[in-house]
Amino acid sequence: MEQIKIGYIGCGFMAQKVHIPNFASIPECEIVGLAEVRTELGKKVQKRFDIPHLYKDHHELAKNTEIEAVAVSADFALQGEIAKDLLQAGKHVFMEKPMAVSVDQAQQMVDASKESGKKLMVGYMKRYDAGNEIVKEKITQFRETDELGRLTYARNHAFGGDWVCNLGTPMDSTDEPKPSAPQKFPDWLPEKWWGCIHWIPTTIYTQC
Repeated sequence: MEQIKIGYIGCGFMAQKVHIPNFASIPECEIVGLAEVRTELGKKVQKRFDIPHLYKDHHELAKNTEIEAVAVSADFALQGEIAKDLLQAGKHVFMEKPMAVSVDQAQQMVDASKESGKKLMVGYMKRYDAGNEIVKEKITQFRETDELGRLTYARNHAFGGDWVCNLGTPMDSTDEPKPSAPQKFPDWLPEKWWGCIHWIPTTIYTQC
């Protein structure tokens, strides 16, 4: 299999702790570009992983025609915009969850993927979890045998404990401020409730 030349957007916690080390360990992947708005942090991570090119943002990285696919770790509200831009630039995209913060943003990404013919993948890695695979097999069995009748709802609990679980991957840091990101809220939510919204990786919850 030929090597895929990839770029990475952002080098915060998930990028340094999980994604960049994993991509760097795959012989079929070659990380040739990194985009990070925090200049000094970008330089540190670029040096540690021996990445040839460092860019100030995803627009600059997207101009590198050598890069075939890009992975994205950014603020929840920004990821969808970055992914859309990269798809329109002709790059395959792998991104962190959540995919989008609104139906409109998600639709724009899907449209960009279809128009460019490039793949968009969201990192819902738990679909490959052994426990979830067992649950899926059991639900398929119940549907095929009809032993429980018509299924209307199924719920699976994952007791994962500490999600970082002794993850000892090195991580560089600087005193540069974290990039600001726009606040985006669902169209159906009245403005008076905006202060109650808190994002978590797979959904939103209110606290008012």
